Formats: sequence, C-alpha cells, structure tokens
Amino acid sequence: MGISPWMNKEFAKTSLDKIDTKFKPNTKEQVIYLIEKMQLISTSKILDLGCGAGRHAIEFSKRGLCVTGIDISEVMLEHAKKRATEEQVMVNYIQGNLANLSDLQLQEASYDGAICLCESGVGVMGGENKDYEFFTQVYRLLIPNSYFVLTCFNSLRRYILSKDHNPKFDYLNSTMLWAPPFEYNGEKLNELQRIYAPSEIQLLLRLCGFGDIQVLSCVNGEFSDRRMGIDDIEMLVIAKK
Repeated sequence: MGISPWMNKEFAKTSLDKIDTKFKPNTKEQVIYLIEKMQLISTSKILDLGCGAGRHAIEFSKRGLCVTGIDISEVMLEHAKKRATEEQVMVNYIQGNLANLSDLQLQEASYDGAICLCESGVGVMGGENKDYEFFTQVYRLLIPNSYFVLTCFNSLRRYILSKDHNPKFDYLNSTMLWAPPFEYNGEKLNELQRIYAPSEIQLLLRLCGFGDIQVLSCVNGEFSDRRMGIDDIEMLVIAKK
C-alpha cells in the first residue's frame, strides 16, 4: 500500500474547499438522521473515523455528544480544531491511520457508536484484509447493542459503467486506481480503492460480529431509509454490535 494522498499537505489544502462545497450543506440533516438511527442521546460517546475537517464531529458535539475524531491528515485536523474553537465545542481530535486503529490504544467497549463517512476510509486502507481488521477493531471498541455507520463506493455501478474496458478498474479484484490529473508539490499521487458490492460489505461486517445490517441510499449526500439503488455511487451501511 502506498502513502495516502491525504498526507500531502498541498493536496489536503486544495481538497478542503471542494469537500466543503460538495458535502457540508447536508451535514446537519445527516447528523439528525444518524442520532435517531443510531439511538444516540446527548451524553453518548462516539467515534468519528476519518473525521476530516470535523463537520460531523462538530455537529454531534453541538448536541452534547462526546466525540473523538480520528484522521490521517494533519492539515484536516488543523482545520477541524480551528472550526471546533470557532463553534465553541469540544472535540477530542487524534491523528492516526485507520488501517492501524489498534495502535491508538483506545479503550475497549467504551463507545456508544461509530461513523466512517464520505470516502473517509473504507476501501482505501489496503484491501479487504485491512478493512476486515478495521471493522474488527471498531467492533472491539463499541459497547453491545451500539451501531457502526459507514459509507463506501458501490461496485455494482462501476461494473456496469466499466464492463471490462476501463484499464484503471480491475474487475477481477474489484479495485479502482484513482489518481488526480496533476502533481502536488511535485508528487504524483494515487490511491488504490477496493470497491464493494453490497453483499461483500455485509459479509465482511458479519464476519467481524456485526448484525442487523442495512444497506441504504445516500444519493447527493441525503441519508434516508430508501434502499440503495444499483446506480448509486455510494451506499450507506448501518450495522449493529
């Protein structure tokens, strides 16, 4: 596995405005939906895995939840801390690689829920083995009957679009090689993405102990109880410990 593009400071800075434009408008509605769906209360303790600049973490914190946000990008965490200060909320931010979540030595069975949203981690950690290890660690950190919510790319759409003609899409291993069109600080960036079918992501979660798994729509950043469509770019997955 190569170095994450998010470790490149210029890439992270350039991407921040694009992320805000694309994702930030629906943040409040997403958090309201998640609080209800995950059965959280104002004193719940949750993990925001791949928290980026903290948009979900801050919104949860405004509602009284105790949030720990983890991200690999120093630049994103700098902005997250600044925004938390501006919003006058407390968020515990930690820089770390989700692929090595156990290295952070978080307390086992001490969180009431966890989220990993909006292209923040699942599928870019190094393949299904790394995702399995990550899910296992998340399961270990959650209390019984709590929820883990994630989003990830939908491979069904990629198979339909690419067939076997896209040189960047390995249809046998369901991986996509992503690369920006230009260099950042003279560095050519790329990222190998493991893209999942709904049945695959459910199987991985079940192998880690999760149950009551739902695969839902998140078209245009709108979280809902609508079943994921075959052409949806991403899926919203809800699993219970």
